[in-house]
Amino acid sequence: MIWNGASLNKIKRTVKFLCPAEIIPPYIEVDLSLLDVGQKLVAGDLKFHPALKLIRPKDKPIVKIAPTCQ
Repeated sequence: MIWNGASLNKIKRTVKFLCPAEIIPPYIEVDLSLLDVGQKLVAGDLKFHPALKLIRPKDKPIVKIAPTCQ
């Protein structure tokens, strides 16, 4: 995906949680509209049910807005 001279670099497509089966979310919605070129979304930025325990370290990137080559 490319916009404003930048592309979305998907670093991780899935995120692992430890949780009861009945609260596994079908998806996690993420708003990338506030990210600028060079910024990233890390696992700790994700919003999810408090009973879910993130297995991935919170500082690990999920996506990054990368500049496109011109």
